[in-house]
Amino acid sequence: MKVENLSEEFESRITVSVSGVYVAQTKTGPSPVVVLSDHKGRILPIFIGPTEAASIEMAMLKAKPQRPSTHDLIISILRELNTSVESVTIIDVINGVYIGRLLIQLGGVSTAIDARPSDCIAVAVRASCPIFVKETVMSQYSVTKESLPDSADETLVGS
Repeated sequence: MKVENLSEEFESRITVSVSGVYVAQTKTGPSPVVVLSDHKGRILPIFIGPTEAASIEMAMLKAKPQRPSTHDLIISILRELNTSVESVTIIDVINGVYIGRLLIQLGGVSTAIDARPSDCIAVAVRASCPIFVKETVMSQYSVTKESLPDSADETLVGS
């Protein structure tokens, strides 16, 4: 889905980095989570699927699979079309689901594409482009390291 109104979705964004991909122990069992953090020390955990978790981790480690992953394929297609990834932004949370946008540049025109945040992050790490979160999302859904329970080191296990 192409998104037309870029200005509203991309105002009040803050830069974040991928702190890591972890496995969180939840009431229903282990679940992968990607953790984003900002310069203020806020942490935004986003629960993702195991395939996306592995893809993000592989990209962070700069590991090259024998065959390209779907995210590697996306980067290859964009490159062949002389298109670049400008940035990704987590713009909202609707009914507990994070909403992401992949901003690409094609022929001098910026286009936002609706995508799952996990896919956005996997592409962003490969493209070495900035990752943003809207301030309203970060302020409402982030936590600080100090607010995590003492057992957080035991419940978040690096993958």
